[in-house]
Amino acid sequence: MRTMTSAFWRTIERVPGHATDTRDWKVDLTDCWTEVERYLPETSKYAERIDCPWPGGEHCPRHVVRHAGGLVRAVCSDPGRLCETLDINSDDIRIRELDGRRLFADIATALGLVAPAAFARGAALLHIGDHAIAAGRSFPVFAALTSPGAPLGRADVLDLDRRNLPFVLLVTSLGAIDPDVPAFLAARRGRVLTWAECLDFAPPPRKGFVAAMPVADLFAPEIAALTDAGDVVQHPVMTLPANARWSDLRFAFREDAVLNVSYLGQAPARLEPDQIGMRDERNGRPNRQWRLLLVCAALGGALPRSFPISTIRGRRPSRDVVAILGEFERGYDRQRQLLAAALRAQFGIDDDPFTAEDDCYAARFLVDASALRQGRADQRDRNFAEDD
Repeated sequence: MRTMTSAFWRTIERVPGHATDTRDWKVDLTDCWTEVERYLPETSKYAERIDCPWPGGEHCPRHVVRHAGGLVRAVCSDPGRLCETLDINSDDIRIRELDGRRLFADIATALGLVAPAAFARGAALLHIGDHAIAAGRSFPVFAALTSPGAPLGRADVLDLDRRNLPFVLLVTSLGAIDPDVPAFLAARRGRVLTWAECLDFAPPPRKGFVAAMPVADLFAPEIAALTDAGDVVQHPVMTLPANARWSDLRFAFREDAVLNVSYLGQAPARLEPDQIGMRDERNGRPNRQWRLLLVCAALGGALPRSFPISTIRGRRPSRDVVAILGEFERGYDRQRQLLAAALRAQFGIDDDPFTAEDDCYAARFLVDASALRQGRADQRDRNFAEDD
């Protein structure tokens, strides 16, 4: 898959403005069209010209001519008809434009980044997310889709909002930045990586990307820079096989602040909020990520897709549930991303622990709050008995 991702980044560099006709995109992307088509949506525009074979003549490129009956041809305008006439269809000449928002969102997911609420439109250089290594510790990751024809220079990266932290800049290729930029950024605790060395296409039937290596290895220098000399580097709370999947795990809340996690039916590990970085250091209570995980369990392994909430898994939630979820409405996307990032870090599984469905985010792991509900029911029964 690595070769095909390289072709994608090279093609992005080649296409001016990241918009061209379908036929032109496919020249270099035929072998990975299934993977990249989601990032190249059709527009309402059509090409009026089709490139001629190099070097072409004085009157090239070929002009698109529409005939009766829907026939479309690309005809060379040179009097000597130097270039072959092409029979094409409307789909061939439909303009497709790179959807940067979808691209960066999928990349942020693959690299375990907490993405911003929105990506800036049309920016050559932008912040695509932060990689969290522990509660309150993260570093920013920036991205550029420039080309060797208009590379990033020192002036372009001078004002990055790096917050005096180590950071990473992802680029299409080293040719897309001036030669002195890597050293310039290194002096400011920054590191340049190419998209191709970081990402592979996700294996079917999944869509998007996966990290080309464990994220902890990919970002090892930045993680080390944020780890104080006396700190212990955070390791997963459970030792799982390298091929472990979220679907192999069962989360069961025993109490509001006690979670049992088991792998493939093995004896469960008893975890409390502080063991998985989900305790609020200010008051010692479970933080919002823990509470959101608890809500997910109460909803049978689902979280709302967005606010306001209409349905979750096709059903209108009760008023009590809506009231509880109201706590998370402000900054919800970021809180959900922080929960996903924390689970990845704590269990060492790089895949996103949630999958997007029509009206919810569904947990890929089994999560159960029945013991918690039963305990509360038993307490109510005891209270009624005491009242008698």
